[in-house]
Amino acid sequence: MLWFLFFFCRALGLWYIIKRTKQCLDFTLTVYLIHFIVCCIYNGRFPSSISWWLSNIVVIVIMTVLGEFLCMRTEMKEIPLGQSSRVDL
Repeated sequence: MLWFLFFFCRALGLWYIIKRTKQCLDFTLTVYLIHFIVCCIYNGRFPSSISWWLSNIVVIVIMTVLGEFLCMRTEMKEIPLGQSSRVDL
């Protein structure tokens, strides 16, 4: 259950480190590929538990969607162009 609580922290990490919506999926898959390799080396075998695969897939999807949502909100903010809103022609 703790595994599912970490996705929120990881999504915040995506938002803080990546800050680009298009790169969230790439970064998430890279992190979980490294996690998969480390799990295989540590256990000495390929993970065969269906619960392991399902929990990782669910966390990958939630982390990606939440990270993209946070990054998109930041990207959609208005960019201030100056001190005043008056335009001199």
